[in-house]
Amino acid sequence: MVLVIGGLASGKRSYVRSLGYDDEQMGTRAYDGKPVLVALEELLRDGPLDDAALQDVSSRAVVCCCEVGMGVVPMDPKERAWRELVGRTCAALAAEAKRVVRMVCGIPTIVKDGGAE
Repeated sequence: MVLVIGGLASGKRSYVRSLGYDDEQMGTRAYDGKPVLVALEELLRDGPLDDAALQDVSSRAVVCCCEVGMGVVPMDPKERAWRELVGRTCAALAAEAKRVVRMVCGIPTIVKDGGAE
């Protein structure tokens, strides 16, 4: 799996397209059968993924997630908990990922490279 992280509109989808995937292959839900999951952070809005959903996510060829933990800390406790959940989930996925790419201003920075899929 390739984990692609970065801020909003940082070029994550463009990077995924450069890997040979098109928009039809990108999904936003667990169990949608698509090789690319985008907006992981939104999938986590309702709380942690159960084991089956986490397995589905980690089996994807590419997973994209907006970085949500680098800005102002939200006042709302639910928003803080969601932000922490996103960070911890990404950390767990990064540990399993063959490659982790951080997008900054449309430029991919390889954070981890254990070989491309």
